[in-house]
Amino acid sequence: MGVRTVSLALIIGGLAWLGAEYAENRKRPSRLKVPTEAELSTVSGKAIGARVVEHKSKKNVLASRYTELDVKGSDGVVTLRLGDPHSERVLNGLSGETVTAKFDPKDEKTIFSLSTPSRQVVAYRDTAAYKHKLVESNSGGYVAGWIAMVLGIAGFWFSRKPQ
Repeated sequence: MGVRTVSLALIIGGLAWLGAEYAENRKRPSRLKVPTEAELSTVSGKAIGARVVEHKSKKNVLASRYTELDVKGSDGVVTLRLGDPHSERVLNGLSGETVTAKFDPKDEKTIFSLSTPSRQVVAYRDTAAYKHKLVESNSGGYVAGWIAMVLGIAGFWFSRKPQ
């Protein structure tokens, strides 16, 4: 396998990687944005149920895991999603209590803040800080794609025949 073949593979791989990152960012642009507290929707009501949802791949491998919380508000039952960095343990003992939740309606109704009249269960500050870290780490896919492209182009450049 020559230098030109490896260079071509790096260029094609880099383009594929960049294309995959671009497609993922277009599919769910809200995953790259941390909403301010003012942009969040609020629901208040009675917590009527919570459950752990696990999605598995075809090979029975755990693909994703999150907790759903049902809140019965004035507009009916709203199902909210509690994901990372919070575990389902924070919802223990909430059944039947009055809760106020702030969530992002653009990002699968993810809970950013959850409180009862007596305590703060999930703080906006913690959830936003975690999501900021995710957004910062997301740029790694683009960096890897561009590095592969540059290495491929450099390989072509150094393997050219002098004339």
